[in-house]
Amino acid sequence: MRVEEIYMEPGNSLLRDYFYRFKRLEPYFTYHPGDDSEFFRRAERLEKRNHPVSREQLADVLRQYHADELDHPAVRSNLERLCHSDSLVVVGGQQAGILTGPLYTIHKAITLIQLAEREERRLNRPVIPVFWIAGEDHDWDEVNHLHLLSTEGTVEKITLPVQVHGKPSVSNVFPDPDQLIQWIENVGRHLPDTPYKREWMDLLKELSRDRLSLSRHFARLLHHLFGRYGLLMIDSAFQPLRRLETPFFQWLIEENESLNREILKQADHLKQDGYPVTVDVGLDKANLFLSTDTDRKALYRTEDGTFFTKDGEIITHKELLERVYREPSILSNNVLTRPLMQEFLFPTLATVLGPGEIAYWALLKSAFSLAGMEMPVLFPRNSVTLVGRKGEKEMQRFQLTVDDVLHRLEAKKWSWLERQYHLDVDAVFGRVRSRIKEIYHPLIGEISGVRPDLKDLGNTNCGHIMKQVNFLEQETRKALEKREEVELQRFDLLEAEICPGGALQERVHNMIPWWNLYGKGWVDQLLQTPLVQKNHHRVVYL
Repeated sequence: MRVEEIYMEPGNSLLRDYFYRFKRLEPYFTYHPGDDSEFFRRAERLEKRNHPVSREQLADVLRQYHADELDHPAVRSNLERLCHSDSLVVVGGQQAGILTGPLYTIHKAITLIQLAEREERRLNRPVIPVFWIAGEDHDWDEVNHLHLLSTEGTVEKITLPVQVHGKPSVSNVFPDPDQLIQWIENVGRHLPDTPYKREWMDLLKELSRDRLSLSRHFARLLHHLFGRYGLLMIDSAFQPLRRLETPFFQWLIEENESLNREILKQADHLKQDGYPVTVDVGLDKANLFLSTDTDRKALYRTEDGTFFTKDGEIITHKELLERVYREPSILSNNVLTRPLMQEFLFPTLATVLGPGEIAYWALLKSAFSLAGMEMPVLFPRNSVTLVGRKGEKEMQRFQLTVDDVLHRLEAKKWSWLERQYHLDVDAVFGRVRSRIKEIYHPLIGEISGVRPDLKDLGNTNCGHIMKQVNFLEQETRKALEKREEVELQRFDLLEAEICPGGALQERVHNMIPWWNLYGKGWVDQLLQTPLVQKNHHRVVYL
């Protein structure tokens, strides 16, 4: 395995400033992400904090969650170390996508483990990696499928055919084991036969033999990959955890209006400073969900403090407080209250986030202060593109770099195609257009004196000719493409592998095709490489 790093331009102005001009963002974030001394400052501040949830209580809940099939000596060791009075955690999470979802889930878990190990050495105290599984999320269409790089070089979407009614949390979706195993076999049929195929298929079938929720299935696979590194996990929908969360849910109800006001003020400041607001905010947002076994509905708030859902359910402030005390599971967080809940529960040294998450955390600094807490260090997760041996060979054939494929593949394709026939299409047709204009402009000038409407008629006539030139250019490009169809398919394969649909690979591909081709040793090898710094993007040649 060979690893190199390339620069990736941040996706928006907020992320650019977050990485390179952090001083501009001090009103929105507490700790500078590029200053390693900030971890020491954060650890010192946590020592002075009166933690509302004891480490022993937290470890007991996590121990319950890891019972049975999520047990491992390294997990048990970290659960014991979490009870130490000076322990800290590095936390990050993701939705419970089928078979771990997109590759960035794997990259985030690796970042958690690496960052925890690094800070433990630097701080000389236990630092535990914790993966927060967003099992309370209810967007079924986001997690019920994976994308496979096929043998033909196309990206195929394979959906788990489970019918859900309403909008249940993923933790309340229980696929039939036989149906899940059949689906795994179908995934296998879409992938080539390799020495590793039987390995991953047998493992996934074994993990699927019990009737369990999709979020628990996610946890089993993540544990198989990272349990030996001591990665702890917790499902946000786990009932014992909800009981620990009850006091903070009560606070979120009591201070709901004040909290939303702080979020809205930060949103206004962001807009005034020219930064994007990537989360839907509004005066009536409660930033909580009302949950049942079959549904998860956003809560809103009236001016008098009454809560309601869009389908007409009305709950008074007092009733909601009483209900959450009796049954904590009726409430769940949205993207803006989940960070606050994590800080309430954990002695969090740092949170590992993707680019989109960093953007919406910018809304929360004053919300943390209102809750008597402080935003932790926000550490960007590793960003990685995997390059297979065939893909690397094709890049060498066309003298391309990964940066070329990510940012200028179409231009590189046409440049290569034109070199094959010594025909610069842009230049040739550019000259034709210029010559037509040279001929027509004087002509139009001469005839416009004959009759006033001839000037407009001449311009229209010139436009028709230009359309014909454009048509001929398009047909020329099609002819070139047809003559080199096989070679152009190689460019398509590169795009499908490295930037499917123009997106980063990690946002589309699942890990299974890579496991199928190369085993899963690359996961362990990635764990041995240094953490990515700044906004560098890691390219891994397998």
